[in-house]
Amino acid sequence: MAAWLSKWGPLAGVLTAVLVIISFVNGNSTPDDNATGQHVIQWYTTHHNQQILSDVLVGLAMFFLVVFAATLTRHIRRGDRWIATGALGGAVATAIGFTCLLGFDLVLATDTKDLTPASAQTLNLLQNDFFLPAVLGFGLFGVLGGLAVVAGRILPVWMGWVLFVIGIAALVPPISWFAFLATLLWVLIAGIWMTVQGPPTVEQAEPVPADEHVLA
Repeated sequence: MAAWLSKWGPLAGVLTAVLVIISFVNGNSTPDDNATGQHVIQWYTTHHNQQILSDVLVGLAMFFLVVFAATLTRHIRRGDRWIATGALGGAVATAIGFTCLLGFDLVLATDTKDLTPASAQTLNLLQNDFFLPAVLGFGLFGVLGGLAVVAGRILPVWMGWVLFVIGIAALVPPISWFAFLATLLWVLIAGIWMTVQGPPTVEQAEPVPADEHVLA
């Protein structure tokens, strides 16, 4: 089972990107921050089925992002392993941040009839602007994941530096959204690359001849 997961685990990166793309195609642009509570309720009443599906798809994408990051950590065979572990922590933080955003959106989509205009407006503001945990997660995943790739040589070095730059860009709010899209593209390419390349070979230590053992 472990060997199977090591071989096919990188495809989790492909699933992450594909699920987010499908979610974007299926979803709609939610109301702006300045939308009134009544407008928010009307919008979610009309689009609640599409939003629920989009939220579920992105939630699954975040699950597979963590799986991909765990696979990336497992494939590191040299360099400082803690760096790759930090990238896994960044993926977990990203998943938590995005699922929080999804949670606000899901409440708006599923409980529309029970919302007051004031509560709908508050939830809409939260699902639009509560992005700091996800931004920090993407930054951590990009910076430490990029350094792990450079040190571990599991992918071309340039891919590691590209991810590192994307991680820095994710921490700059005006371009965080574009960094998110770039991260998804990187994960897609890296997932395919690692699957084709296969799991790294584990170097076996040469046995010590019997006559070289030191008896206590």
